[in-house]
Amino acid sequence: MRLASFNVLADAYLSHGNYSHVDPGLLQPGARQRHIIREINSLGADVIGLQEADYYLHEAFEDDGRWQTLWTPKGRNKPDGCLTLVKKGLEITDHESSTYDDETGSVYQITMVGRLAVANSHMKWAPADDPDHVGVAQTKELLVKLDNYTPAAILADCNDRPGGPVKRLVDEAGFLNMSDERPTATINGELAALDLLAVRGVRAKWINRDYDLTTIPNRQCASDHIPLVADLDI
Repeated sequence: MRLASFNVLADAYLSHGNYSHVDPGLLQPGARQRHIIREINSLGADVIGLQEADYYLHEAFEDDGRWQTLWTPKGRNKPDGCLTLVKKGLEITDHESSTYDDETGSVYQITMVGRLAVANSHMKWAPADDPDHVGVAQTKELLVKLDNYTPAAILADCNDRPGGPVKRLVDEAGFLNMSDERPTATINGELAALDLLAVRGVRAKWINRDYDLTTIPNRQCASDHIPLVADLDI
């Protein structure tokens, strides 16, 4: 089974970063969607966790006969949410989704595909030394939900760097971070390993895909994050 995780950069957040290097045509509302969809469909994945997916992307995949779609919008009137895609023909045996027990509106999903529990989430950023780190609290909440699930996988933008408090919690819970310290995003021109594809209780192999992180978003990868891909022996 092939898994992928991808923060697709919601249009609503294009004003939050420096995208002066990007073709202005790609920064128009909806302009990146067909490129995002093409790249997602090229991954060869069976299950994909998307973060920053908006209603329009969800709607586009609902109309695509290849996927079963599970979308959970964020709370607090946020414009995006988490979208889990499961290839048609695979059995979804259970699914739950919820907002975290805080006031951020952030959400998580846990989808049972056969006997594999797949969590999809986007943790809130906070300074690594914040004693009330909201992303740490969210990660603890998610890991409690996953306590009884093995094998399991986490697909997430965890907004944390290698060695940071969120990734340490995931490691301590017995998950192996397949992307390790590889950069997965570019934030205002800085390369960062913010994303997570982690597995527990199953053998997995990292699938390397070539992207030029110094130029994204572009027409190959129309987000400021790149897809993470791994094959599971399950």
